[in-house]
Amino acid sequence: MKLLSASAQFFIASQLVAESSASLRAGRSLNQAAGFASSTITAEDESDRPDIMEQRIIGGSQAGSGRYSYAVSLQDGIGHFCGGSLIARDVVLTAAHCQGGKYDVVIDRYDLTSKDGESIPMDHEVPHPKYNDKTTDNDFNLVFLSRPTNQNVVLANLNDNKNSPSVGEEVYVMGWGDTTEDDYTQKLADKLMEVSVNVISNDECDKSSGEIGGWSESYHGQISDKMLCAKDNGQDACQGDSGGPLIIKGKDGSGADDVQVGVVSWGIGCANKNFPGVYSRISGAYDWIKSEVCSKSQDPPASLCGGSGGGGQDSNPEPPSSNPKPPKPSPPSPSPPSSGGGNGKWRTVLSEDFESGYGSFRRGGRHAKLYKAAKFREGVIRIQNGKGPKSSFYSDDITLNGESDFRVTFSFMAISMEDDDNFCLDYSTDSGKTWSEVECWSTKKDDFNNKIWEDNVTVEFSDGKADEINIKFRCNGNSNKDDVLFDKVEVEAK
Repeated sequence: MKLLSASAQFFIASQLVAESSASLRAGRSLNQAAGFASSTITAEDESDRPDIMEQRIIGGSQAGSGRYSYAVSLQDGIGHFCGGSLIARDVVLTAAHCQGGKYDVVIDRYDLTSKDGESIPMDHEVPHPKYNDKTTDNDFNLVFLSRPTNQNVVLANLNDNKNSPSVGEEVYVMGWGDTTEDDYTQKLADKLMEVSVNVISNDECDKSSGEIGGWSESYHGQISDKMLCAKDNGQDACQGDSGGPLIIKGKDGSGADDVQVGVVSWGIGCANKNFPGVYSRISGAYDWIKSEVCSKSQDPPASLCGGSGGGGQDSNPEPPSSNPKPPKPSPPSPSPPSSGGGNGKWRTVLSEDFESGYGSFRRGGRHAKLYKAAKFREGVIRIQNGKGPKSSFYSDDITLNGESDFRVTFSFMAISMEDDDNFCLDYSTDSGKTWSEVECWSTKKDDFNNKIWEDNVTVEFSDGKADEINIKFRCNGNSNKDDVLFDKVEVEAK
């Protein structure tokens, strides 16, 4: 889906790409999928299962340079992963499903291959207090920058009219998302793209149903009054566009009188005739946004806060303590029948490729992130730094049939890991209350190469017979440049 069943990134492409499952436009049941920004990569989280949201701007065209100077790119160590809009000189509005980890906000850079504009580190995030990662209700996130921008850009005007936009009204969405029709290849736009779509009623949107990749899908019961929907056959937002603005275009060529009415959130497929794009409705969160920005911005905008600027500010704001759960996993593939454990044969008890989201895994904290595609692989989880549980991802309970021997096979890529950095595999037999270390890997001990995929790494261990088991991967680095990427994990038992 576009959030992956409810998360998302934003891509612009010449035609609609039907996604195999519901996805978040940045990436969430709505599966969360994070965007990605390398010039050519395999499409992230685009699988044949529902619960994946594609993020491309489909059926769009290049926006005029300087037309949407409030549009920004969120970029981490891998590249562009979500969009956003500048609503104060030090505050960006994006989607809550885009949150997590450290990243920079690139401002006033129409062409991402250029050095125009500036890149400012994020300071902290404030997701909407009622954000629901399972329904994607209130999919809003405020990103406070380390300092105000000094670029000559306009700020996005936020809609406070609950009756706007009206059904049938033309609105525009923009981003640097995927530009290819191929589900398995991702080529992000270098230059900002835009597309027009038309608003439909929430009732009509909630009745949307159809088939995606062999799966029957429906929006029934998922469209709340905190959302709005828009569609136009062959045109849509998609992966990589998550968090970007949906606007009513004004007459001023600078965008100064544009009105932002939504944030790219989620959908099933991209530009699919049966499934409209779903956006978070600005008017439903206007009071919260205004309160946070006007009390905490270093430079509160007069258009939102009144007066001539200035106002309250939190000199040392604390980041949110909430740790949103990962997106709802897609339906599991059926496993072959088993006669139970103890027969001496390995039985696959978990197999996850992350192409439809976190699946049977959960992120440990802010230093774990899901990418629809990264480093030429589909479905990639990244853990970074060395912040304990925050730098990890772990499985749900894996039900056993009395087995006591286990084999874990996985593929990984290390980035910037030094000799004193490592990553480890742990397991638990009490639903994660306590963990035991299985093995750790480092460049010094194991002689693996940074920036090269290491496939089919296997480790075996034993434990007394248990009813269930969990596994966890954690990173032990010393900076947010220490990354380990995973694109598949399999657990067997006997």
